[in-house]
Amino acid sequence: MGNVHYKGIVIREVNTGEADKIVTVLTAEEGKISVAAKNARRPKNSLGGGTQLLCFSDYMLFKGKELYNMSCCEVIEPNYEIRNDIYKLTYSSHILDLISDNVQEGEPSEDILKLLLNTLYVISKTDRSLELITRVFELRLMALLGYEPQVSGCINCNSIQDENMYFDLDNSGIVCKECVNPNGRVIPLLPGTVKALKYIMKISPQKLFSFTLSQESVKELGIIAKGYIKEHLGKEYNKLDYLKQLM
Repeated sequence: MGNVHYKGIVIREVNTGEADKIVTVLTAEEGKISVAAKNARRPKNSLGGGTQLLCFSDYMLFKGKELYNMSCCEVIEPNYEIRNDIYKLTYSSHILDLISDNVQEGEPSEDILKLLLNTLYVISKTDRSLELITRVFELRLMALLGYEPQVSGCINCNSIQDENMYFDLDNSGIVCKECVNPNGRVIPLLPGTVKALKYIMKISPQKLFSFTLSQESVKELGIIAKGYIKEHLGKEYNKLDYLKQLM
């Protein structure tokens, strides 16, 4: 394979040798790819900007035996606002961990790349709740990974009411009070939380973050997301616990 031309965002960086880097880049065409960037850490090197964590760039790459090699790059969005804010950076790092662990190499990931870029734009350019942005991202990502919960109505009787509903972790969806298993792993939901779940799963990507939510409902989304991620991905992500030390 000769040169390829991809747009992507750096989701992981590792220093190698005296001045080199290996970066993991999320692309639409191939999901995650590993890219060697020779001399990227030297002052004024042309690859320096495009190999920074969270940087979205246009890359010219050459495929080697084991990984790509970076020929040149043009930065599109450096996301400086995120890297200069400890809270935004910590939430974004949590998001990158989810992407890095669960997106495969060689698997087209256009929708996930769009979701990531949209999420980071809202984190970077707005003052919206970082907690809400992250919960929306987590739940939408789970749907894109093939684990979409059933939230349009009760998973047993198809009731579409918003009142007196629960999220059933054992059966990956919402249930009404008549169908809920009192011995199951269920989370009682406020009506606003039910509406938010439906919105997150079905709205177009362009409008995904265009809503507000009470703090109580945001907390419920957090409980759902954490339990749902552990149930289906088999891992707990605790990086956000670091922020408790700063409060």
